[in-house]
Amino acid sequence: MKIKKWLLAAGCAVLLCGCTKSNIVRSEDAAQPDFNMYMNVELDINQLHEDVNDIYLDESDYPMAAAIDFDLRLDESAVDVIAVVKDGTSAEDAAYFADVAIKGINDQVAVQDFSYGESDDDTFGGLYQDNVINLKIYEESAYKSNGAPMFETQVPMDEYLTFEINP
Repeated sequence: MKIKKWLLAAGCAVLLCGCTKSNIVRSEDAAQPDFNMYMNVELDINQLHEDVNDIYLDESDYPMAAAIDFDLRLDESAVDVIAVVKDGTSAEDAAYFADVAIKGINDQVAVQDFSYGESDDDTFGGLYQDNVINLKIYEESAYKSNGAPMFETQVPMDEYLTFEINP
């Protein structure tokens, strides 16, 4: 008699499991991920500044870095970039950090809008194909006191330059 009750209970359990719809694996109300690539989106400038600062002002990766300031003036086909290095930074390290800052801004723009190409060893990236770069490099004390930059240049649209700073 105990075996019949056990078989009856097991049979009921099997029937109940087969008659219900499981929501454990997938709920119909759950939002689906969006894997579409959106182009020409409006850039979130505040998020862009935060991301650039978080990545490129990291003391362990860029010990010479003090600040990066930039302004995207896409309606005027220009990007203003200010790279600020710590006082006493060598000319070579300042030039290197400026290159990193320019490429970093581009790459964070490309994260938000896939229509911009990423930077590489010999390109600043897609942001600068249609925009000139107005670059200024300051030592921290000169930047804080509104002094003169240690280096200043304009990079034409869609060109790649290496920066040579004469101390």
